Formats: sequence, C-alpha cells, structure tokens
Amino acid sequence: MELKGKTAIVTGSARGIGEGIALVLAREGANIVVNSRKQEDCADVVNKIVSMGGNAIAVGADVSKKADVSGLVAKTVEHFGAVDILVNNAGVESMPCLIQDLSEEQWDRVLAVNLKGVFLCCQAVVPQMVKQGKGRIVNISSVAGIRMTFLGSMDYTVSKYGVAGLNQHLAWELADANITVNIICPGGVQTPLLEAATTPEYREMIVKRLVPLGRFTTTEEIGEAVSFLASDRAAMITGQTLAVDGGMLTGFGEDLRAVVRGRMADIKAAQEAQK
Repeated sequence: MELKGKTAIVTGSARGIGEGIALVLAREGANIVVNSRKQEDCADVVNKIVSMGGNAIAVGADVSKKADVSGLVAKTVEHFGAVDILVNNAGVESMPCLIQDLSEEQWDRVLAVNLKGVFLCCQAVVPQMVKQGKGRIVNISSVAGIRMTFLGSMDYTVSKYGVAGLNQHLAWELADANITVNIICPGGVQTPLLEAATTPEYREMIVKRLVPLGRFTTTEEIGEAVSFLASDRAAMITGQTLAVDGGMLTGFGEDLRAVVRGRMADIKAAQEAQK
C-alpha cells in the first residue's frame, strides 16, 4: 500500500476510467475524493471504496467552472487535511463529425472540460501542494494527444494536444516545488460508455486493425499506471507522456478514412431522422 495516508482527487471518477483509477489508488491506501458533476452519481464508487476498507468522500463539481473547482479542493482539504495527488480525468467526447458539421457549442463544451478543466484544477491545487512541499499531478489525456484520432472529432484532438502543452509547461514551472506533472494517454479502453456507443462488430474491427496486443485496455490498467506516477517510485519522472494503448501508436494499419467517414455519415443520418 505505497500510497497509504495520501489524499487523491480523481475528477470524473463516478464511472469508467476515473472509477478504475479511484479503485486502484484506494487499494494502494490513498484517501479518495470521488468527483462528478452531480454528487449523487459518486455514491456507488464511494461505497465500493468503503467496502474495501478505504476512505472516500463524494464531491460534486463541474471542472469547467472555477467556483466549483475551488469548492472541490476546499472540501478535500477540510475533510482530509491535504491534497497529495490530483488526477485530472474528467473529460467529454461529443458525437464524431467532420469539420463542416462541428458546431461552435460542441467546440466550446469539449475545450471547456478537457482543457480549461485541467487548467482550473491544477491552478486550484498548486497552492496547497506548494504549502505541503510535494505533490503529484497526473493528467489523463488520450493517444489523440500524441497523434490525431479518427475515432472522434477535431475538437477532441485539439483539446488533448492542449493538455500536452499545459503538461510540459507546468512540469517545468512546478519542478522547484517538488511537484511532478505527467500525462497518461489511454488508447481504446473497455468501458460501459464504449460498449453503449459501439457495436461488438465495430469494436472487433478496431481491435483487429489498431491494437497489436489484441484487446482493449482495462480501466484497472490505467489505474495501475496512475498509481505508479503518483508514487515515490516516480519521484524523478516529470513532464513525461506515457501511452497505455496496447501498441496503438505503432501504426494505424489500413487506411480507415472511408470507414470513418461512412460511420460519421450514418450518425448524421440517424440524427436527422430523429428530428
């Protein structure tokens, strides 16, 4: 239990990747602040952690709003007395589309959560970490932050590249405060959201064409990578990007542009039919 006594905020941890991260950090002994926009959505994960013998609280906050983020950090310090680890996991994806169909509203929402939210959370925890003399920040990005993704839209790709720039600058800026800042870039992760948004045939096709290790990553495997970067074992690692992707970044394989454009056209047609 190498994180015993540490306190971690995991944004967007009511489900999916964030839940997996929260459960692994709790298993390693950390106190966990489970976060989602709606506090009631966090109850299930808090209960799981408590049933494991861990400590956890739920705090509702929209990471794209400064007042919410300030409240999230304040409640964490009030309850646990510290913030040792910040995991910026909260993120959104919109319906994939090509640029001509990308609305200003979609662009603003994705950038507000995926990039501005990371900035606001980092800004809010840094004074407390500086006061403590140590801290770990782990930003959950995507392979889309290393190489563009054709599984989403341009707004998502841009937001994740933005996190990469933020990470590099902040790692340099905070090094003399003994605060490390790193990125984990998941590839395809097996989550309920993925299963709800795709068919088994589509998932099989993606794995076959894109993932050399032959399967999607689990949320627990993302959590294990976070746990390492949050631990003393990673004391000299900062400003780095770690892809946990089953080898996706080794190459796209076949040219899938026709497949992707066909899928986006099908999605658009379905949306039009529902109007």
